[in-house]
Parts: sequence; structure tokens; C-alpha cells
Amino acid sequence: MKYNLFTAYAVSFLVAIFLAASCSDLTGNNEDDITDTLEPVEEVTQISGAERSTMKVDRSANSYFRLEFSAIESNETINNGHQGEGWCIDWEKPIDSNGDIYNDVPLYSTFNVEKWNELNYLLNIKGDLIEADPDITFLEIQLAVWSLRGLPEFNLDAIALEDLPSRFRNNGQPLFDEQKVNNILQTVSEGYEDFDFVEGTKFAVIAETPSDIQTVITVVE
Repeated sequence: MKYNLFTAYAVSFLVAIFLAASCSDLTGNNEDDITDTLEPVEEVTQISGAERSTMKVDRSANSYFRLEFSAIESNETINNGHQGEGWCIDWEKPIDSNGDIYNDVPLYSTFNVEKWNELNYLLNIKGDLIEADPDITFLEIQLAVWSLRGLPEFNLDAIALEDLPSRFRNNGQPLFDEQKVNNILQTVSEGYEDFDFVEGTKFAVIAETPSDIQTVITVVE
């Protein structure tokens, strides 16, 4: 698998917009200064041929989003027409997700990026976790994703239920099991350092949306 390294300028540009994303229900207009929240710089790599992709976003019953990508040139990371699960990596900002289309979306690979190893390990064991406990839903997985990202900080114990997106509650009651989230995080913590991130394992591809719209990831292998 081949990747082009970021130039220093490209990395700095990505840092400036990387966390401007979230998973609420409607598109917002706030643009926060996030330059002080990224420490250290994450060495993700832009995917050649996927600098101006088109992304369709739908909700899904099996993952937080279902994403479909087009306008991607031939490359070794993600195929044109890729359809698959999508997850939010920032819980504070919104996105439209009813078949909405986003154009000119650059894509970035997290393959073998150390700071993404925990999240990528989760993506690799997600099926096993659900097989072992069929009551785990995409909500518990999404909460674990936010917890593992850490930028912006996400602590489920310290966040009021009403501050989470509406998909996580009904009539004031949570639709997720917090203990299952904690179990998932413990399993990841105990196993990710021994996992062999090699070609053929799953990893996140980041879709960089505009700064007032949440950034999402899809999963490739």
C-alpha cells in the first residue's frame, strides 16, 4: 500500500480545520478556533486521486451513517463508488444526513498512524464485539469512537444526556448502555497495542468537510 506524505504546509492546513465537525441533526454555522486544541499534529496522509470526492450521507441502523463516495480517481486506498459504514469523530458539530450530498471533499488515510491505532483497532474488532454481545448497537460504538478520538474531549460520565444528539435518547431516557461502552473501551485499551496493523486490516478514511460541518470517517481495508 503506497501513500504520499503530507508536506508541512498541508499538515498545518489540515490541523486548522480537522476538528470542525460533529453529529447533531442540522447543519450549523459556528466556526470555532480549534488551533489550540490539536496537540500534537496528527500525521494523516491525503489520498491521491481523492482530493475532490463527492460524498452522500444517510443515517443507518447498523452504523451512525451510511456513506457513499464518488468522483474518486484510481488509487490504492478507496474505490470510486465506495459504500459503507460511517462514524462521527467530533460530537460537537452538525451535519445533514438525509441523503445530502457534499462535493469537493478531500479524503485522508489513517493507516498505520499511531494516534489512530485505538480507533482503528475498534473498527477491526467491532464485529467480534457484537457477535459476543448482540445487544451492542451502533450507539455504543459511536460513543466509543468519540471517547477514543479525544479531540474534542469526550467523557460520557461528565456529559448530560440532553447534550448528546437526539438519536441517543427517547422521552428523556438513554437509548444506549453506558456499561457496554465502558466494556468496549476496556477491551480496546487491553488489546490495541498487540494488534498487527498490516495491509488487509481495517482503518478509517477521513472525509474533510467544511469547517462548520462535522467530519466523518468511513471504513476501508
